[in-house]
Amino acid sequence: MNALLRHLPQFSLYVLSGGTAAVVDFGSYAILLRLGVWYIVATVVGGVLGFATTFLMNKYVAFKKKNDFLRHLFRFFIVDMANILVGAIVLYGLVDGLGMEKQVAKILTMGMVVLWNYFIYKFFVYV
Repeated sequence: MNALLRHLPQFSLYVLSGGTAAVVDFGSYAILLRLGVWYIVATVVGGVLGFATTFLMNKYVAFKKKNDFLRHLFRFFIVDMANILVGAIVLYGLVDGLGMEKQVAKILTMGMVVLWNYFIYKFFVYV
């Protein structure tokens, strides 16, 4: 239990970083839509801004790593691409395999990704 509590402050910063990135992603998407930008372009721009925000906030705020920018970026990108693949497989299993409602399955999948990413970022990306 003490081992888990020891990670709580950093995990809280990690969640704050992800929440900030979600606001940037969705906020820029919503703003671009109001400006008349095609929703596909808006979602790509939002996704890129969210990716950059997540990477930078995790690197400098949650995990406090000042060096090895390109190495961390490359590892972060690899993990992000793997998350898309694994997340899609888990989502498919929950929806088509277990018959779970799509939105509930998506939220559950996102929660799992958030949890395992903390440890992947901590022990693989930002080392």
